[in-house]
Amino acid sequence: MTMNKYYVNGFKFQSEEVSRNKKANNSGVYIQGDVDGTDQTIEYYGVILEIIEVRYSGWPTKKIVLFRSEWFDPSHRGMKVDHQHNIIEVKHTRKYRSYDSFIIAQNAKQVYYAPYPLRRDKAEIDNVLDVAYQNDVAIVYQQVDIELETTLQHPQHIIKSI
Repeated sequence: MTMNKYYVNGFKFQSEEVSRNKKANNSGVYIQGDVDGTDQTIEYYGVILEIIEVRYSGWPTKKIVLFRSEWFDPSHRGMKVDHQHNIIEVKHTRKYRSYDSFIIAQNAKQVYYAPYPLRRDKAEIDNVLDVAYQNDVAIVYQQVDIELETTLQHPQHIIKSI
């Protein structure tokens, strides 16, 4: 049986087709896997294409929910990790070549893919100011135009000197 959405692990997952025209996109999926024969793990990021519930006959009835997903290349050619900002950059055009499209829904975590600008603009700052502290004292000199001062008159002819 196929479904459009499935709630698991505190997340609402939806297939890519259902999420496509929604304000909230719930089709992004993440799972951590093992590297063959080692104690290392690898992170896989993908998009849910289909949510499938498989039921096994017999008593008691057993069922399992699977996500059929399209995975992005987990190598350095398909992903870049920015540890400073805790952001994973995924190259959507690079797909994972192996056919491991199914995962158990209970093992999935939800991710959100946000687009970013294709070109990188650099802002150059020529004059960098030092940080001012509260105990720093700034001296401000007031300049007054003498001609302007003499031409300005108070309506009641009051002159105030400083």
